[in-house]
This record gives sequence, C-alpha cells and structure tokens, in this order.
Amino acid sequence: MINEDIIENIIELRGNGFEKDKDHFSTTRDVFTARLESFIVDTKKYLEAAIIGEIGNNTFDHNIIFADMNQKGVYCNFYFYERYVVLSDYGRGIKESLSQVIPNIKTDFESLEIAFTKNISGRSPEQRGNGLKFVSKTIQENNWNLFFQSGNGNCFIDQDGIKYTKSNIVISGCLAIINFDGGKNL
Repeated sequence: MINEDIIENIIELRGNGFEKDKDHFSTTRDVFTARLESFIVDTKKYLEAAIIGEIGNNTFDHNIIFADMNQKGVYCNFYFYERYVVLSDYGRGIKESLSQVIPNIKTDFESLEIAFTKNISGRSPEQRGNGLKFVSKTIQENNWNLFFQSGNGNCFIDQDGIKYTKSNIVISGCLAIINFDGGKNL
C-alpha cells in the first residue's frame, strides 16, 4: 500500500494548485495524449500507459462542466518523487458522474465501490464502464499499487484486492497515485 504520509503530502500539494504546473497540467485531451505517447516512447511501458490513459481520459470523458474556480483538465506527473505517477483533476468526481445513471448513490465511498466493480458509466446511454474495472484488475494482477480518492471516499488497490475507506479530507474531482514497481519502496 502507498504510505499515508505520501498521500497526505500529495493531497496538500494538490490543494496548493497542481493546475498551475504547466509542465504537467493538460487542459485538453490532445495535450494529455501527446504527453502519454511521449511517456510510451521513452519507457516502452504499454500496460502502465493503458492504466494512466484510462484514468486521465476519464477527466475529459466525464467532466464537461467544472466549477467556476476550477481549471479544466488533468494533472499528470509520470515521475512524482521519482517513483509515483500522480493524476488529478478538479471536476465533478465519481459520485456526481455516476449519479446521472444511478440517482440514489448516497456517498462517495459507495460511488467508488460501484465504479471499480460494476459495469456502469456516467455516460449513459453509452455501453461503457469497464475502464476502472480494467484498472483494478491490472493493478492487482501485476502487484502494483493504486490510491484513488474522489470526494471523501478513497480506495487502495494492490495484489490483495480493493480496500475502501472514508477520508477526513474532501477533494473535488479525483486523485490517483500509482506505484508500478511491484510494491517496493512505498
């Protein structure tokens, strides 16, 4: 599991404005895609790029409207602290997105559980919704680690499965912290 001190530090840095970091913040899908393609060329990490792409592209697929004070786009740093990939957006979050098709979702915790385990999408009537299930399965199969938070719900995914918890900190949008080194040096 990713160390809680790392998570708290990244959440604090996010609160100080990831969107101001023009080297890592993509305001459009084409910029994000170009950066992801450069990562693939440099590293040849295709499966890792699929995970990063799924999470990053969700920013553009599910966040048509951002609050007035929030920058549209996704922060993506492939080498955060030299061992993590960090993705973050300031959009509407998982609960609000899924509420379009499941109006009775009550908590961020519940929305994460649905997003990572059910075949459902906030883009109804499109028949989509396998993306985060693919992320979860691939993380588990490769002994990688993922921390994901939306609102005050978060989950930790590793080779042992998914653990959902409630955070005392509420964030807008989504935050993902990924470690692809097989659980070493977390």
